[in-house]
This record gives sequence, structure tokens and C-alpha cells, in this order.
Amino acid sequence: MRLHSHPHLLFREHIQQILSAMEGIFAWHTQDVATPDVRRLCGLLSRVHDLGKGTRAFQAYISNPAGYRGDRKEKAHTPLSLLLILLLAERDEWSPLEALAVAASARGHHSALPMMEEMRDVGGGEIAQLLKRQCPMLDREGLKEATGIEVSDLALDERPWAKAKGYIDNKIRPLLDALVLEQAVEHRLRTQLLFSVLLEADKAFLAVPDPKAHLERKRRLWESIWVEERIGTPKCTRVNDVRQEARLKLIGEIDKVTTERIFSLTAPTGIGKTLMAATWALKARQRIADDTGIPPKIIIVLPFLSIIDQTAREYEVLLRQGGEEPDGTWFLTVHSLSDRRYSDDLEESAEAFFIDTWRTELVITTYDQFLLTVMSPKARYQMRFHNLCDALIIMDEVQSLPCKLWKPLESLLRGLTKMGNSRVLLMSATLPSFVAGVKPLLPNHEFYFKAFGRYALSFRTGGKITIQQFLDEVCQRLPTWLANQSRVLLTLNTRASARSVRDALEAGWPGGFQDAPLLFLSADVTPSDRLKAVQQIAEGRPCIVVSTQCIEAGVDIDMDVVIRDFAPLDSLIQIAGRCNRAGSKGRCVVEIVDILAKNGRRFSEMIYDPVHLQETRRIIEGMDQVEEEQILDLANRYFAALSEKKNLGVEHLKRFARWEEDEPIQTLLRGEGKEQVELLVLEQDTALKEEMEAASRVGNRWQRREAWRRLAGRIARISVSVYVKRGFRPEDIANHWQGHWILREGYYDARRGLTLPDSRDEHGVLIL
Repeated sequence: MRLHSHPHLLFREHIQQILSAMEGIFAWHTQDVATPDVRRLCGLLSRVHDLGKGTRAFQAYISNPAGYRGDRKEKAHTPLSLLLILLLAERDEWSPLEALAVAASARGHHSALPMMEEMRDVGGGEIAQLLKRQCPMLDREGLKEATGIEVSDLALDERPWAKAKGYIDNKIRPLLDALVLEQAVEHRLRTQLLFSVLLEADKAFLAVPDPKAHLERKRRLWESIWVEERIGTPKCTRVNDVRQEARLKLIGEIDKVTTERIFSLTAPTGIGKTLMAATWALKARQRIADDTGIPPKIIIVLPFLSIIDQTAREYEVLLRQGGEEPDGTWFLTVHSLSDRRYSDDLEESAEAFFIDTWRTELVITTYDQFLLTVMSPKARYQMRFHNLCDALIIMDEVQSLPCKLWKPLESLLRGLTKMGNSRVLLMSATLPSFVAGVKPLLPNHEFYFKAFGRYALSFRTGGKITIQQFLDEVCQRLPTWLANQSRVLLTLNTRASARSVRDALEAGWPGGFQDAPLLFLSADVTPSDRLKAVQQIAEGRPCIVVSTQCIEAGVDIDMDVVIRDFAPLDSLIQIAGRCNRAGSKGRCVVEIVDILAKNGRRFSEMIYDPVHLQETRRIIEGMDQVEEEQILDLANRYFAALSEKKNLGVEHLKRFARWEEDEPIQTLLRGEGKEQVELLVLEQDTALKEEMEAASRVGNRWQRREAWRRLAGRIARISVSVYVKRGFRPEDIANHWQGHWILREGYYDARRGLTLPDSRDEHGVLIL
């Protein structure tokens, strides 16, 4: 019998399609990534990953999926594929570590790369019972005809599952455990490369109507001169002079021939790091394309959605200077608010495939998405992993990562540069030195921290003040700010304290804020309204802004007065970077206060790590004021202290390298999340409800899933979240519909955000 892999596709035809798609993927990569060994193992994977489809049960199912009435467990093919691959590996004396890579890729290509304990499940329990039923169903001649692989001598009637488990325990695991940590990380990453290529190739000819369009890459020649054209001729100011000097130094370093693969860009806020990074990326891209004929992808990784929008706009302007309007083939933003749009020339199914595989030249994404692509075993993230190879990766605001990801990230970045032939640029105004031996693009960056003199941090932390005292103070100072047409930023640590300050200002100035609008930025405000507020702030007119820390890092705004509740030092430095950014006002003062809730507890202690707070207090002890010129030394001392006292995540790195289960990436990034309820402010997108109804009516479950995914960005842009507290019932303020809570009218105000009925916490402050 001629075996089928899909209802209208023979097994051997599917293998040829996968091989063809793999060649298309390799066309995006250099020979340093698509090595002979990688090509050999991918070719082997194409033949063996679906061996389990050779059973009578699967062939009965695939001939009529809708009408199949057999045992649905018996049609499963990945456990049997795993078994057969392990038996073949032992019979043919494969390298055990290569066998692990191939067997795991086959086992997980419909779900996730299995960890070691899941691999060992082949030898017992329900999996062994299933394999016992499946082995006699195997069409051995049909498999040989389709794949060229002989399986008839594998002794499938002699408890082969026990033999396979023994091969894992006695051959694979001892070799994996014997690898030093760096080697084990590289092996895991190389496995993910094979897995990623298989995942994309396995779906290519099913997802894309015109496979030729999938396999071909239209080369774009991008020029670094576009950055200079974008900058033009700035006004002659002290700040612009320093910026230009820094750019020239950076370009000189970029033009030096070097074998380094990891670079750093440490420079004060407002110096133009975004365009400096663009210069590095475009120059490196040109050089590599000249040397290899294959221009690397550019992947920009950012910590906050608030800065993705402005970064994306900068790169869109640069790309347009090449004479063509960017679309998905050039440029993708990948995050929770992004629209799933690629090209008007593609059908929806093909469009989704191109987006999910990052088949583009430049990707702007978040740390969440980047770390999921590197570390998560799930197939939907691993499908794009190979795009992190032969790439130029820019990681902005690295200090925002929790300390327990420092060691994993250091090792993974080194692995990507070594195994994956990528280059990485780490940049921030306050860059932790957790990656040793990097090449600085501004070797004398200390000079630039001393060149500006734009602000001084003034620590009013000797005497704590209550939230009421702070409210009284800002209301007393408000008339002066308005009279001076000041741009004021008040940054609080919690949503509740920020709301109370915003409301007190409005109540204390009943005449309104016509000449200097009162703007509110917190998680109580929908992302759509937050982006509008940031754009309004960036216009440069007088305003009073009350925010949580969502305004801190990377947002390009320039304020006259900044007051911030106490926080870890890196946060204080970041918020100071929003003050007198252009350096046109002499030296401004950034006031740091220490605010207590009504129960006497500091708001800073409610959200920040105690070690970070403790080290900040220790470093600034005895200092009433710190000028910008002193900031770098304080930051270096602060991060050195964290390196000594914090858990840097070695255990997470070991679990990754040894194929062990670990906490989800989201937990590593943000800790254990409190239960939240998402509320949709549907009046902000009135057409959305009809489209949600249409998505729910789509009959095919895969098409229905994609329809909802296409709406996910719009849904996220008009959503706010509530931490669930005792007594909170979402049905009191929202209607449940299509799996979402739709906020009723009267509970959201674009000026104030979410307004719940008199819900107060133990501090006496409105909590949302």
C-alpha cells in the first residue's frame, strides 16, 4: 500500500516537499549555520519525523479524517515515530546526541520539544500500552517505499519500548550529562535549530498556496547613509555637539575589523542610541552581505510596548528612504498589540504563516517574544528560532531584565553567536555587566556621561512623607507649574497612588487644564489611550503628567520638572533621563521622595525587590544630591552589588541545558502573577464587536483560531486589567461575552482610566 501523510498527499511526496522547503530556508542562512551536519540531520529528519504515520490506524484516519471512527489514540503518530527513531539510532550506531536531537524533534513537532523525562515516557505507562497496540499495525513495506528506511528488523514484537528507554538512559543521558554547561547549551540550541527548520518546512507547502513565493527571498540593499540623511543637520547646541561626537566615535569603532560577536552601547539617555544602533545594524548588514551574499536579518528587542511604537516609526522612516513602502516582507512588529498583517497580496492562511515564522528582513519585538523564541520548547515559538541565527540582534534597555535571567541570557547569547553565527548589541544608559568581554562601541562612554550636566537627582528620602502630605504638596505647587508653563512629570509606584495624585490635582484646580493638559498614564488606562497620551506629551507643549513606571525607559519625552517616588537606582536613572533631555534648561532637579501609604508601608516596598531597594539606599546613603556626571559610577556599583547578592539564574540555565522542565518564561520575567481579569472598553473600537461575532461563527477551528488571533491586537489595545481581590465580582461591572468581559458604560473614563465603584484597599487608597 502506498502510504499517505495527508488526505491528498503521498508520504514520499511530503518528504520531497519538506526537503524543498528546507532548501528555501537554508537560502536565508550562511554556510556557518546551514553546515553539512545541519543539512544532513535535517534531511534525516524529513524522512523519519513521520514514521509513525505508517500504521493502519493512521492511514484509515487520513483517508477520511471527518469520518474516522477508530480509536483516536491509535492514530497518534509522534510517540511511534520517537520509538522507531531510537531503535534505528541504536541499530545504525548514530551519535547518541544526534539521535536525541532527531528523536526529540520528531516527537515534538506537533506540540513542543520534549524534555528528558517526557522522552523517557516511551518506556512505560500509557505510552508503552499504546505502542504495544501500534507496532503490529505498522506497514513496514509501505514505510520502506516512502522513506527508504528498513524497519522490519527492529524486533518490534520484543518490548521495543523498553529497549528505547534503555537507549536513552544508557547512551543518551550519560553523554548529555558529561557535557560541560557551555557545550550542553550549544547542543540544545543546535537541536532547536533542527526543530525550527523542520517545523517551518513541514507547514510550508500546506500553508502557502504558491510555494515558490515561500522559497524565494527578494534581496534588499539597505544603506547606513539613510541614518545620516534622517538626522540631517541638527541645530548647533551643546547636546547635539556631544551626540555628533559620539556618533563619529561609534562609526569609527564599527568600521574597525573585529572578530567580536557581542557588542555594548552604554551611553546617557538622549544621546540618540536608537539611531546609533540602526547605524551599527545597517553597516554590519552591508558588510556581511558583501562577504557572504546573504544579508542578515535585523531583530530589535525592546522591554516595553510604550517604546515599540516610537522605535518602529524611526525604522519605518529609514526604510522609506530606500524608496519602497515597508510591508511585512521588509518589516514586522511582533507583540501583543501588533496587527497581524503581512501583505495585501496574500491569503489569510499564508499571511499567518509568514508572520508566525518571522519571514521578513527586520523584526521589532518584545523581550517576552524573544525569550520565548530562545527558551520555550513550544513549537509555535520554536518555528521561528532559526531566524535568531545569522541575525543582528539589538537588545535595548537590558537592565529591565530580572537578575535571575542574567546567567541564562549570557550563555544563550554566546551560544547564538557561536552556533548561530549571530551578532548582538546590548544597549542602555545603565548596562549591567552580566555579559563579560563584550566589545564597547563607545569605549570612552564615561566621557559622555560627564558631558551633559542636564539634571541632578535630589534625594528627599531622609524624611518619609505620607500620601496625603504628597497630595497636599503637589496641589500647592500646581499654580506655580501652570504659571511657568512647565512640563511636569509625577511618577508613582502603584496604580492606586498614581490615581490618587491625578484626582487630587484635578480637584485642586477646578478651572481645568486647558493650557497644560492633565495626562494620566497607568495600567488603569487602555494601551490605546496611553499611546495617545505619550504622543501628546512628545509634542512638547506644557502639560502635567501623572504616571506609574510605564513612562520610564526609552520613551522620548522632555520634561522640566520630575518628581518620583523612591525606586531601585536603575529606575531612578531612567526617569531622570526624561528630564531636560535636550539640555536646553541649564541643570534641572529630579526630586526623589519616599511616600508612605496610610498603613505606614512604603509604596516602593509593595512592588520592588527588597535587595534592589536596599542596595540603592546603601549606595546613596549620605547623599542629598547626585549630578548626572556621577551617575555612571553609582550605576556600576549598584549592578556589581546585585551580581554578588542576587540569584542570577544559574539553576534555570542548567535546566535548559540538561533538558529539564522549568518555570514558564512569563514567570521568569515577572514572577508569579496575581490573578487578573481583563476588561474590554468596547466603545473605543465600536466595529470590533461585530468582527468578534464573525470570528466566533467561523466553522473550521483552525480558521476560527486565526480569525481571533487577527483581532488579538485590537482587543489588547482597548483592554484594562483588574487584580482580583476578595469580594470582587467582574459581573458587577461587565458582561461576559465571547469569552471576554465587556466593561459596561460608566466604568471607564479616557482621562482617568478604569473607575470602579468605591473599592478601597487596606491603605485607604482606591485599588484597581
